[in-house]
Amino acid sequence: TAEEAALAYARAGKAAGREPRAERVPQPSMSAAEAVQQAEAEGLTLVRTEGRGGFRGVAYQEGNRVTPYKAQIMEGGSLKYLGRFATAEEAALAYARAGKAAGREPRAERVPQPSMSAAEAVQQAEAEGLTLVRTEGRGGFRGVAYQEGNRVTPYKAQIMEGGSLKYLGRFATAEEAAL
Repeated sequence: TAEEAALAYARAGKAAGREPRAERVPQPSMSAAEAVQQAEAEGLTLVRTEGRGGFRGVAYQEGNRVTPYKAQIMEGGSLKYLGRFATAEEAALAYARAGKAAGREPRAERVPQPSMSAAEAVQQAEAEGLTLVRTEGRGGFRGVAYQEGNRVTPYKAQIMEGGSLKYLGRFATAEEAAL
């Protein structure tokens, strides 16, 4: 059994003079609902994203069925590993706690804002006397690029200004990006 194997391992370690390393002993994980409830109790925000991890600071890694979610945070210019977790919400809680400990608040500007439809963008362009110039590229309009992997805002708008490429933002529709 697993318990017998663990006992044999512990005995061999003790015989060799090694103490068990507590940091390697997995802690019981909490459910997604418990992690969300705990975040609310601590006044923390779990910021959702479109990535496979589902939350800022969380990555999903295949191959580990027990703890497939990894939490990391940038600290002092380096990526700090926060641990592996059974649920995305638990990993997001670790990220939110680390951010709070570092004195950071969630960056709301990265949360996608409601956008206008393609028809609304065309109508707005007409109202402002603007022309949306069509192109053959995947973005469909001059200054618009389509980027795979972002289902919410796949269109990026940019313009040359003073010899430099200036980023204008990400949008849900090509027409809104062109506007």
